Amino acid sequence: ARAGGIVIAAGVVSRSLERIKLAGDKITVKGYAEESVISDAGTWRATVTVRASDLQSGYRALEADTAKVKALLESVAGASAAVSVSPVATRPQYEIGPGGVQTGRLAGHELDRSFELSSSDVALIARVASQASTLISEGVNVNSWPPQYFYKDLNSVKVRLIGAATRDAQQRAEQFAAGSGVTVGPLRAASQGVFQITRPNSTETADYGSYDTATVEKVVKAVVTVEYSVARE
Repeated sequence: ARAGGIVIAAGVVSRSLERIKLAGDKITVKGYAEESVISDAGTWRATVTVRASDLQSGYRALEADTAKVKALLESVAGASAAVSVSPVATRPQYEIGPGGVQTGRLAGHELDRSFELSSSDVALIARVASQASTLISEGVNVNSWPPQYFYKDLNSVKVRLIGAATRDAQQRAEQFAAGSGVTVGPLRAASQGVFQITRPNSTETADYGSYDTATVEKVVKAVVTVEYSVARE
């Protein structure tokens, strides 16, 4: 769901977006627009690790921990929750001698398994993430990653923003032309900058674009560079 309408930049636009060039028979301007959205999908991931002297006891311990993770997820998310469980990964652990050098003698095994829960209920994802730490008190060696939140219809937002940013660019061109003795003509060329998807009130930008997944509320920002023909009065 949308958290707010498209906001056309006014005083908040940085100076780099305010640059307007007039050369020959063309004018080049940058347009800006942003839209607030509320995430409608989320993902929680965790990895459980056990260490044992032999694989058989390691598998038994990991299965016991797996049952505890599944019990937690069922209690919080329900039995029908879409939980993905990875196959078991095993790694030999070698004895470490003086100076931190491996001796080559097998000391045991490390086994781990990953869990992933995805849901359109972002509040549920937050609850699971907050309660995952209770597994530690049950003796489970779990690494629970911060939940990630996404907005599924991002392409529609991008299309709206490109249109809004282009209109903003035209307004800028016309305002500049009004005091420069020229008339703005047809659009000659346009290029789209990268999208910045950030938390609210963030000034974060990246040359390759950014996508903040840590917050449920997000702001999608777009910049376009547009070139118009001009005629001198």
